[in-house]
Amino acid sequence: MPALAMVLAAACWASTVIANKSIIDLLAVTEITSMRFLIGAAMMFLLAAMVGQLGSLRKVGLGPILMGFLEPGGASLFMVWGVAHTSAISASVIMSTIPILMPVLGWAVLREPMRASVLIGAAFAVAGTILLVQGQSAHAGGDMKGDLLVLIGVLFVCANQLVARRVAQAHGSAVAVSALQLSAAALLSMAVLATIERPPVYLAHFDGEIAATVVFIGFMGGAIPFVLYNFSLRYLPVGNLALFVSLIAPMGALMAWAYLDTPVTGTDALAIAMVVFGVAMPTLLKRIRVRS
Repeated sequence: MPALAMVLAAACWASTVIANKSIIDLLAVTEITSMRFLIGAAMMFLLAAMVGQLGSLRKVGLGPILMGFLEPGGASLFMVWGVAHTSAISASVIMSTIPILMPVLGWAVLREPMRASVLIGAAFAVAGTILLVQGQSAHAGGDMKGDLLVLIGVLFVCANQLVARRVAQAHGSAVAVSALQLSAAALLSMAVLATIERPPVYLAHFDGEIAATVVFIGFMGGAIPFVLYNFSLRYLPVGNLALFVSLIAPMGALMAWAYLDTPVTGTDALAIAMVVFGVAMPTLLKRIRVRS
């Protein structure tokens, strides 16, 4: 069940890449993220009331607030700023290191066992991601400033997973945790919108079509994937969970092919297969050991 939840979460995040692309030139980045996180938080508070987790809001403490500032709040902003100053390939390669970093950090910080099958699977996933982004872009040049910003975003993601794992183990309450996490992320985005981006006219190009897209992003990029993500963190070590995040790139490529007519070559197909194989490897090896 946790593995299926992470596959669905990755699919949700991948779908928001396509939706973000359709409105990124019409709204400020923090206008999109603020509305995305506000919608996600509102849905989580409503769901918390429906499932009786409102009482858990005080019990979970400040951990979810810190999580929201780290990811999706800070991580999203640094990665967007980084991509604005460096190439998509350079940014994607840096972000693809997360599946390698997390098993090591999980072992060093949380004392979780570092399984060889997870590291091997992560190597396949990283190699497939690099191959995929190279096939999807002709420009491979990076920039030190942009690369550093993306790296900071990656560190925020890694730090969030460590904090979130402890919060999930101690409290569970994935809905309540997600509500507070997305609320903190929304506050950070709005603060950056008001103090740094400061567009001359707020929501200048907002219309019905953009509103529908933002609502979609709020559901598929905020409410649904984060509750699935926080649920899975209670049962999966951070090294295993990070592998599933690798599925965002190949799922996004397939969705871009289906909805945006973006070409998918034989090399892209090989890269997607490598990522999927890397994610599945720990489970496959575990089943082989059980049968033998």
